[in-house]
Amino acid sequence: GGRAPAARVPRLARFAEDGQRRWERALAHPDTPRLARHFAGVGLALVAGVLAGVNAVPFDIWKETRGPDEPALSFLFAQTLGIYGMGSAMYIAYGAVQYLRGARTEKSPVRPAYLSGAIWACGFAGMLVAIDELGMGLAYVSCAIMPVMLSAVVSYVVFKEIRGHRNLVNFAVALCLQVGGVALLNAGS
Repeated sequence: GGRAPAARVPRLARFAEDGQRRWERALAHPDTPRLARHFAGVGLALVAGVLAGVNAVPFDIWKETRGPDEPALSFLFAQTLGIYGMGSAMYIAYGAVQYLRGARTEKSPVRPAYLSGAIWACGFAGMLVAIDELGMGLAYVSCAIMPVMLSAVVSYVVFKEIRGHRNLVNFAVALCLQVGGVALLNAGS
């Protein structure tokens, strides 16, 4: 009858590899219009902002429906198990694509990722307790935005990653916007 399934694998592999190359060339190529790169960056920033903004919503909903004697940390297992499951599914999908491309799957990032996930879970536990004790407005903003601000300041002061007058002005404006946003969120809650 027909072709063997193995004959379709290289076509799938070429399709995945071509798509990845097209994406990389489109955004990194110097001939790509600056406006297109700008809109791609803004779009990715908006997606990241929306996802970061709704990160603690499941906990807030759970907090409203739980009993008064239930500790905040009882939510921790469900949330971290969901994150572990999604992360594992993404790594398995990556491995499947690499297999179809005929490339080797790197195993070296697995252990550090699990270790950093365990460290994150400890911080998340602290955030859950803080939200439970201080309220969503103050605790979530402090736990989610303040570390980003601190890492930005460390990247500037310690590692000197931000250079040039224009970049420093942009950095200062972004930092002021973050501080203003934190103040407004705290005032409104």
